Amino acid sequence: MNENASNVLVALVVGAVAGGVTALLLAPGSGAETRKKIQDTLRRTKNKAVQGVEGAKDFAENRKDALKEALHEGKEAYQKAMKRSPAETIT
Repeated sequence: MNENASNVLVALVVGAVAGGVTALLLAPGSGAETRKKIQDTLRRTKNKAVQGVEGAKDFAENRKDALKEALHEGKEAYQKAMKRSPAETIT
């Protein structure tokens, strides 16, 4: 995910939370009910954010592992090619 997409995602989440909190504050209901709704909304949003971060970490770890493997295979192919005689490498 590039930086612009990350910024848009963060802005979307922050906007959704701000809109939800504003709606709850303006809705008719007791203070205790409103506070409970806000707490529930924030807890759900936090859980979604944590899941998103964990997913991003897993994705980055998988890409890192794939890159390491590709680098290793590339080194092996290079070393194998260098062991051949110059006449064998021209095909």
